[in-house]
Amino acid sequence: MFLTAIIGIQHIKYGLDQRLALPTDSYLVPYFDDLAKYLDVGPPVYFVAQGADVIGRHGQQQLCGRFTTCMELSVANSLEAERKRPESSFLGSPPASWIDDFLQWTNPTFESCCRVRKSNPDVFCTSRDSERLCRPCFADHEWDITMTGLPEDAAFMKYATQWLHSPSDESCPLGGQAPYSSAVKLAADNTSIVASHFRLYHTPLKTQDDFINSLSAARRIAADITSRTGVKVFPYSLFYVFFDQYEHLAPIAVQVLSLASLAIFVITSILLGSWRTGATVTVICAIAVVDVMGVMGFWGISLNAISLVNLVISLGIAVEFCSHMARAFMGAGGGVPWEKDSGREMDERAITALIDVGPSVFSGITMTKLIGISVLALTRSKLLEVYFFRMWLALILSGALHGLVLLPVVLSYVGGQGYSLEDTDEEWVTSQMRRP
Repeated sequence: MFLTAIIGIQHIKYGLDQRLALPTDSYLVPYFDDLAKYLDVGPPVYFVAQGADVIGRHGQQQLCGRFTTCMELSVANSLEAERKRPESSFLGSPPASWIDDFLQWTNPTFESCCRVRKSNPDVFCTSRDSERLCRPCFADHEWDITMTGLPEDAAFMKYATQWLHSPSDESCPLGGQAPYSSAVKLAADNTSIVASHFRLYHTPLKTQDDFINSLSAARRIAADITSRTGVKVFPYSLFYVFFDQYEHLAPIAVQVLSLASLAIFVITSILLGSWRTGATVTVICAIAVVDVMGVMGFWGISLNAISLVNLVISLGIAVEFCSHMARAFMGAGGGVPWEKDSGREMDERAITALIDVGPSVFSGITMTKLIGISVLALTRSKLLEVYFFRMWLALILSGALHGLVLLPVVLSYVGGQGYSLEDTDEEWVTSQMRRP
């Protein structure tokens, strides 16, 4: 069972399908089914860039992608390269690069975009101003695809501020007000750009694995860009806050279950008076929980915050199946030093414990819990059925098998030194109860 459970653990998936939180006859279930079947667009994702000196030429080259002197692996170029590998990047659209659109907006070839007054070049023209009164911003300046003559320093901020207030229309579709007004964060004194983002769309995400893997891919891409360009980049999408937990869930599960096992070992060793018996109980409980995890892999139970809490609780409940048997084993005779214990004596103590306590564990713990959780099999909530009925059923069966079958056998080999439990004086108890 343990080896089979190890195989099952390899098939455990992360996530919590939102359809499980609904009653099986809810109208939202077919709605979410149709979304997964027909929706052919993914959620937007933003790669936020911080720390680039955008008003300087080097900072512009770290971000841009449409000019010949841009860095080969700039932010825009890296995102475009990743977009061409959607199976690993989960990016399904070209990046909306504000820096490229802004610099193209200043191109004098587009006569209707960046315009200034002929009489006063310090005053920008609006889309309503007559062509007779205006001219392109760089009509009398050098402007080249190699970024020669493009604005820098104070001039960059001057034109960028105007661009962010310029609408997009038929005459000039490169205006930045509609697509980029929220994509660029200006400093309080308008002398620099604090941060900016590049907008893309994920590929259509259907399953929980798609959402989790797309988050991991976005973080990998951001880390690669940061290491190549020196610009701090991080990704953001609306669903990231819900799926960030799965980046840390596995190590947290190991940590929590290990601490719980350590607590079981310490407490049972102290109360049973033997570290050998305490260690045996701890190992048996851990194996029982591993079997539950194996069932999760074979029965389609995902690992998430709910199932992790159930696993920790399962480890605690598994003690109930083992502790009574271990206590009966320790108190079934004794006084014999460990080095003088014979195999026969250990077998007899295990048999005695199984005869004395086994029926109580079976009828008082196993059957009562089994009957109690059986009603959950009839629930209309898939959440209760999957994460409570299935997990508790697996725990009860596993705990009973390990507590009643495996534990006595292991104790007969490595159990601790026994001792005699004092018989209860019934007359003394009765007299105490009658006292006022």
